Amino acid sequence: MLDKLQAMISPDVKAGELMARHTTFKIGGTAEFFLEAKTADAVVKAVAAAKRLGIPFFVFGGGSNMLVSDDGVKGLVIKMADRGFTVGERGDVIAEAGTPTGLLSTRVTEAGFTGFEWAIGIPGTVGGAVRGNAGAYGGETKDALVSVRVLKDGVEAVLTNAECSFGYRDSVFKHEPSWIVLSAAFAFARSPDAEAAKAKLRQNLLDRKQKQPVEFPTAGCMFMNWTPSSPNDVESLHRSLDLDKDERVPLTAQGTVPAGWIVDRAQLKGMKVGHVQVSEKHGNFFVSDGKAMADDVVALTAALKTKVRNITNGVVQLREEVEYVGF
Repeated sequence: MLDKLQAMISPDVKAGELMARHTTFKIGGTAEFFLEAKTADAVVKAVAAAKRLGIPFFVFGGGSNMLVSDDGVKGLVIKMADRGFTVGERGDVIAEAGTPTGLLSTRVTEAGFTGFEWAIGIPGTVGGAVRGNAGAYGGETKDALVSVRVLKDGVEAVLTNAECSFGYRDSVFKHEPSWIVLSAAFAFARSPDAEAAKAKLRQNLLDRKQKQPVEFPTAGCMFMNWTPSSPNDVESLHRSLDLDKDERVPLTAQGTVPAGWIVDRAQLKGMKVGHVQVSEKHGNFFVSDGKAMADDVVALTAALKTKVRNITNGVVQLREEVEYVGF
């Protein structure tokens, strides 16, 4: 099968590539077949070959927000390594799916445009940011996105912002796993104060370093923020966490309660299974000591979700933001 894939796609297709080398968690068994695709055309060719040969395929970008099974991944794993992008004079930006999100944030801001400062320090790539509608500091990927070039059931197409059906950490791509982001077009506004925008960029990066465990292997945020269904849910959460009368439950711009805050107030930071634990710095990050296995993460995830559900009397059911691969 390797010979066929190499003949149909590229001699660069490998067998038995260790996925731990390609994930920010440094966890994961071997991919049966692996390709680092440096162009969108290589991705299109690889997907077509996998379909023709009847083998499964999986596409990823920077390796964050994913947990790969210790048993590895069957079929062809395609890493998006197409990193080209352009920043036009009017703030029009075209970025290939493999472009690091943080790099694009820096270049857009340095070019004198605003609206992407929030993305500095976010691990992963533009393709992943579009797929999960990544966001931080009140901003989201959808805010400046114009259109997305996709491989839709083997055929290239362009989707408008509205056709991507964006929601909180959600898009049509999460519901149509065979649709692959190839590139994205954005439109950013000229910054009225370029130096202030650059200062905001630096402040956001510093804030991440101070509040997040960037010194350890991690997948990024493990859980989506919790969305209360009514004001009564917020009041119930306040009571179950035994908060001081004057302490308010924080709500984001999207009306969600930060998962890390819930874990913190539930006094669950530091909870550990095997070689992975809930970060002492940020409750929505799991950190590895370098020896963690995927099974450790799965066990800790289940235990933490159960504890949060019990502590909040069933009001809060955390949902993973991390994608499971190969399970």
